[in-house]
Amino acid sequence: MIDLHVHTWRCRHACGDPDEYVRAAAERGVRTLAFTEHLPLAPAFAALVPGAEKYAMPADELPAYVADVSSARELGETLGVEVLLGIEADLVPPAVEHARATIAGYPFDIVLGSIHVIDDWAFDDPDRVSRYAEWDIEGLWERYFAELGAAAAAGVADVIAHADLVKKFGYVPTTPLGDLYRRVADTLSRTGVAVEVNTAGLRKPCAELYPAPALLAELHRAGVPITIGSDAHDPADVGAGRDEALAALRAVGYRSVLVYRQRVPEEVGLDEL
Repeated sequence: MIDLHVHTWRCRHACGDPDEYVRAAAERGVRTLAFTEHLPLAPAFAALVPGAEKYAMPADELPAYVADVSSARELGETLGVEVLLGIEADLVPPAVEHARATIAGYPFDIVLGSIHVIDDWAFDDPDRVSRYAEWDIEGLWERYFAELGAAAAAGVADVIAHADLVKKFGYVPTTPLGDLYRRVADTLSRTGVAVEVNTAGLRKPCAELYPAPALLAELHRAGVPITIGSDAHDPADVGAGRDEALAALRAVGYRSVLVYRQRVPEEVGLDEL
């Protein structure tokens, strides 16, 4: 099994250190584990977002994070877990160039790209759910996916994380989503990025994988490659949702996923996981 999306205490909204995650992976049969801590936010962008200090690791801790993962890699070698160095970058427009420049300075194996903020609103923060009332939900979804497409096209990320995160708290348009999903899938296909099946959605109010089955089917139709991540913020969640992820992938026709090493994708059959 692979798990290419986990976080540690350094992001300020998770717990556990890398060694704890590696031990959890070994216990649960995860043989390839990527640490993907939240990239420090661009200072100008962080200044616009209330509560930004709890959304990503501080800039001065990035070298220590890289060293932590290097040390965890040694533990992984003794336990049969391949440990990869990754990062998750918020790729809203004001943050893209900061992310690009910062990422270039480190030997990451995998870079996840994501959208957690619309304007100054961290829409996935449970403390800020009330702001959904300020939006027409269909308009919010259109805006979110437009930003996600731009993030993918920026050429910074290898993989788009939790592609339909905007559904986290159950605010979903009442109108049919088929056309939107087709447009999203076609946009992502043109950028060349992969998308993850992120099992954290099973543990959130939306209670389903990211992406939803209908969006996953459109991604398969459009030829978008896939990987898998738990988005664990606690060692207890490493590898969580494995069976659901594999079943969803098989249901829409996927037969393989990607693993990234030194930013180079390698295909792995589902039957090998």
